[in-house]
Amino acid sequence: MLDAALDRDTEGDLLLGDMGQGIPFKPGSFDGCISISAVQWLCNANKKSDIPAKRLYCFFSSLYSVLVHGARAVLQLYPENSEQLELITTQATKAGFTGGVVVDYPNSARAKKFYLCLFSGPSTFIPMAQSEENEEEEARESTFTVERLPLVLTLVSTDDVS
Repeated sequence: MLDAALDRDTEGDLLLGDMGQGIPFKPGSFDGCISISAVQWLCNANKKSDIPAKRLYCFFSSLYSVLVHGARAVLQLYPENSEQLELITTQATKAGFTGGVVVDYPNSARAKKFYLCLFSGPSTFIPMAQSEENEEEEARESTFTVERLPLVLTLVSTDDVS
């Protein structure tokens, strides 16, 4: 993933690290977090010293710290089973997050997607899941503003993690 970003001359800073060892930023640095198919890999023990529950807690507690109060994090994941999903959500809650899991297309084998929607502060609302019944998208209008743009942390999985 980092090589692809470098090949495309992606703007911004790139950082390679093991999110199971924590996120190395100052507290309150980010207004939100988006992750696609990364967090479930913390459930794997690649070394004898890897303890999934500890790695997940280290990740979630550091994520909670780097987010501003009231920020949101949406982590799309593919848990192997319900026990893995329970482990992930338990560690997120233990770190201080509120929120829940949204499952898009829960009855589909191919289109089913899990989203862990987390809040660092009081919960607002959890988005509605997609299903075959509500597939039509509402038209949304873009607006321009002079307000401060939120700084969002994006977490990705890399193919060559050792």
